Amino acid sequence: MRCVRVFFVFIAVAAGQEIDQPQLYTAARISSGAHDGSNYDSVQVPAGSSYTLAEISGAGRIVHLWFTLATGESDYLHTTRLKIYWDGKSTAAVDVPFGDFHGLGHGIVRQFSSSFIEVEARPELNQNLANKNVAGFNSYFPMPYAKGARIVIENTSRQPIRALYFHVDYQKWQRSPSPLRFHAQYRTSPPEPYPGDSAGARSSKNADGSDNHVVLDTTGRGQFIGMVLSVDAAGAGWWEGDESMWIDGETTPSIQGTGTEDYFGGAWGFRREYAMPDHGVSYLEKVPSRPDWQAGKYSLYRFHRRDPIPFTRSIRVSIERGHNNHRRDSTYSSVAYWYCE
Repeated sequence: MRCVRVFFVFIAVAAGQEIDQPQLYTAARISSGAHDGSNYDSVQVPAGSSYTLAEISGAGRIVHLWFTLATGESDYLHTTRLKIYWDGKSTAAVDVPFGDFHGLGHGIVRQFSSSFIEVEARPELNQNLANKNVAGFNSYFPMPYAKGARIVIENTSRQPIRALYFHVDYQKWQRSPSPLRFHAQYRTSPPEPYPGDSAGARSSKNADGSDNHVVLDTTGRGQFIGMVLSVDAAGAGWWEGDESMWIDGETTPSIQGTGTEDYFGGAWGFRREYAMPDHGVSYLEKVPSRPDWQAGKYSLYRFHRRDPIPFTRSIRVSIERGHNNHRRDSTYSSVAYWYCE
């Protein structure tokens, strides 16, 4: 994937002014709320169709997205996709399954709060709902643009989305507050035959990362700001995989990790769900049919809010599927979040 560099004159300002200072924008919202004063505050998205929920012209910044959905589709967190387009482009800068974008890659809601994503979910309390796997989905990634923005929900299911509720909170600026554009990309690595325990021995070497799960591989100028990683782990040792980041054409990665649990802020494996501002385990499910205690389904997030990874020409981000990729029998999927010009 390539980030196209765009140059123009702009006024650089911080993502947010102090709240006791004059603001340099006009606040605005597009929502599913009824304009006739009724309580019909949602829209429908038929099966196999898309709905453009916001089409904004001019310069500005999206600062908050909120959604909730009602559908008979049990797998709607996978079959619903979020797409966002900047400045009249025909290619989406964001094109990600809805659940994965919100830190939940296994189709089940969980409540958690982080720097950029917050999910309010209490399925056990939804006794009045036929589908209890629902939530309020919030994202707070700053998303600047110069000429406009278009946000689309795509329903790839055979079931209609009976009710889509949404808020798009944004700012109107005289010119774009930043030359950078927000991007998010989904990637998956399907399971392969298990190569055996010896492939994951400590002495085994993986110098080039050729079999790693690739999270992001792009060119241009920008900064990597984090990922969600979801793993359907077949057995032990998957979290020994190291993250690697090659910046601006490096042959040796300048950022090299010590293990998956270390990159996501934990230690000695993942034993429970936890939510910190910039790292956490948003979903953890043990699978009874897999006897190893490390096997199961996991969704993890790491945001570089305080330590973004800049690149001027290119960046490649990957993570081993276990040490030396010896747990290639596990399914890996990820969402990369980054900005580029």
